[in-house]
Amino acid sequence: PNAYFEKDNQVVDGSKGDYVFREADANDVEFISIMFEMKNENDATKTKKKNEDFLKELDKDRKAKGCEYAVLVSMLEPENELYNTGPVDMSHKYEKMYVVRPQNFMTILSLIRNEASKSLEMRTELAIIREQNIDYENFESKLLEFQDGFGKNVLSARNNFETAIKDIDATIK
Repeated sequence: PNAYFEKDNQVVDGSKGDYVFREADANDVEFISIMFEMKNENDATKTKKKNEDFLKELDKDRKAKGCEYAVLVSMLEPENELYNTGPVDMSHKYEKMYVVRPQNFMTILSLIRNEASKSLEMRTELAIIREQNIDYENFESKLLEFQDGFGKNVLSARNNFETAIKDIDATIK
């Protein structure tokens, strides 16, 4: 219900991707963003015929749009078995980037989305734990303050008690 998937019409630095997917949680906190670039054999030009020819520009577009992931959906290199077997992780060249065939589009979208959702749950749990740790640290510091103050009060009471005993002894004499 909080997902956005639309054609990328906003040109940034003279370039744009094909599609952008974004999703937010119930509190409207975005937890996943993906830039998609679509290429097919008809898009081939004299200089760009391989999937790798498009990765640098896709990474640039991903960063310009503030997307966490980039996915090249490609029909290029139809004979290349690497791309024909399923999603290909290209993060060894470009951070959080994948190349997939069109038939694997929903698969990669689901995988990335589910992992991001799990990551959001873990970040939420970590925030709760940190909050509990802060509460514990606050309790501990307040306890130390109380102990210090109580110690001073006991010391003061003992001194006053000793002074009162001396005064009583002096009065009796």
